[in-house]
Amino acid sequence: MGTPQPIDRRRFVTLTGTALAAALAGCMDGGDGDGTTQSGGTTAGTTGEPTETSEETSDETTTEGGEGAFLRAAHAAPGAPDVDVYVDDQLAFEAAPYTGVTSYAQLEPGDHDVRVTAAGDESTVVFDQTVPLTAGYQTALAYGELGADDGADTAFGVRMLSDSFEMPGDGEALVRLFHGSPDAPAVDVTVESSGDVLFDGVAFGDATEYATVPAGSHTLAVRPDTEDGSGDAVATFNVTVEAGMAYSALAVGYLEPSGDQPEFELVTAADDSVQS
Repeated sequence: MGTPQPIDRRRFVTLTGTALAAALAGCMDGGDGDGTTQSGGTTAGTTGEPTETSEETSDETTTEGGEGAFLRAAHAAPGAPDVDVYVDDQLAFEAAPYTGVTSYAQLEPGDHDVRVTAAGDESTVVFDQTVPLTAGYQTALAYGELGADDGADTAFGVRMLSDSFEMPGDGEALVRLFHGSPDAPAVDVTVESSGDVLFDGVAFGDATEYATVPAGSHTLAVRPDTEDGSGDAVATFNVTVEAGMAYSALAVGYLEPSGDQPEFELVTAADDSVQS
């Protein structure tokens, strides 16, 4: 599997990622698939090469009945350096970087001890918690600013997203949006060719439901939230989606970066789901 690539302002690259798995699942809020936990750490991240440690990860997959816990991680926290991730006290993933989106890995449902440290510095712990993993497909998503005060709107956190959806119809694909840009206002996302509003009023830290789009290539315009989605576009992105697929699009970085802050961009990954 290849190394994840970020998407710049005018290109679309589907991310397949490396098998980071359970690393940042640790902020699951009671296992409901949509919780957020704030963390007052000083570093965070995701996506490195897995080490040969996880005996609890099965080579078998379950696609019917939701018996397995399938988990991937996404790192959408701008400015967060690389991290190492320990699962059940074993080094599972090393030097995981910003904008990484991983493939799914399977763990046994139940509790797992997850510890996240600065890369190469096990004494600098930014997260250490027992994680309850439930059956089904989920994304553990790290976002926000490490330097922000706890309780601030843009404070660093990890959110669990349930990757559960109904299969799209013939010739259609599904897309959902996560707003992870700390300095961006609530946004509308429109299809440039038609002006149709795909997502309306998405605020920082929000994840939308899946929306149906025709398969093929589209130019999406990101605009400050208005009643009719008619504001001036702050960024546009060319995207290509395949029929029968579902995607998560992560809006990350800064609209007005300063210093070495990363620029605003769109990172996407194909999603999976247990189909009954």
